[in-house]
Amino acid sequence: MDTSRRLTIFEGPDCSGKTTAAKAYAEATGARYVHFDALPHVSTGLARMYVETMLPAVLGYQDVVFDRSWLSEYPYGKVFRQGADRLGAATKRMLERLAWRCGAVVVRCAPPLHHILRTFRERAHREYLDNEHQLREIYRLYREQQTSLPVVDYDYTVEPELKQVLVAARRSMLHPLKLASAGNWCAPVILIGERFAQRKNLDPHYQWPFASFSGSGCSQWLTRQLEDANVSEADLLWVNADQDLSLLPSGAPYIALGREAAAVARGYGLGVIQVPHPQYAKRFDATGPYQLIQVIEEVYNEIV
Repeated sequence: MDTSRRLTIFEGPDCSGKTTAAKAYAEATGARYVHFDALPHVSTGLARMYVETMLPAVLGYQDVVFDRSWLSEYPYGKVFRQGADRLGAATKRMLERLAWRCGAVVVRCAPPLHHILRTFRERAHREYLDNEHQLREIYRLYREQQTSLPVVDYDYTVEPELKQVLVAARRSMLHPLKLASAGNWCAPVILIGERFAQRKNLDPHYQWPFASFSGSGCSQWLTRQLEDANVSEADLLWVNADQDLSLLPSGAPYIALGREAAAVARGYGLGVIQVPHPQYAKRFDATGPYQLIQVIEEVYNEIV
């Protein structure tokens, strides 16, 4: 079966060997190399730019290597934009939801700080950062950066050949192109929505389940519910009921979001747990906890 291709994300502070490693990895794997600079003039539509550059991997044409991503927003936003976040937690989660489709792996370039500082002193006039204090702070912030994606720590001073990165990237599972799915293919929970809503402002043309950047509808609301409940994107596989559900992996619990999704899933012979559609919950029961969260917690408890 034809599948998506791989996305590998290289992250790290200036002078961490990130760009050198990303270019070498892209050349070794035949991937498309994409470098994201600070994009100081972009305030809206940033998420759509990340989606557009993921598309060769999402659509199964070519592996893609990112030199920086949405994960840079947190450390560099703290240092250069007075903490301003151009994306927000929900949008970052939806981007990771799509990145999981491509078996994404984050390569965190993290040599010892003294190596980074030495390189910075040698070429400070060419770097984006203004001083060593900023570099130390970004180095610290990268250490506390959170992501649902698998992370490989890479230190070019120990292993310049990138062998560990190559092995780690090949472990992740890709999605079949015939299925407009997202999330972790090996997740312990499978969520089944109804269908894609109409595209809205700021949304890319490509769609994946419950991933609208517009703020209207229920995608952002649902994603914030999951974020507040500490449900990781690593634990979720997303698909809509208008897809061929016979392609879904077996063994994980299926949770249908709404009656229509439940009816279709049962037509495929799937035993589903039905919860209210998030649009209904947002409109009529927004003050209480969304039932989906409780069901996921119960599923976790059974697995444990």
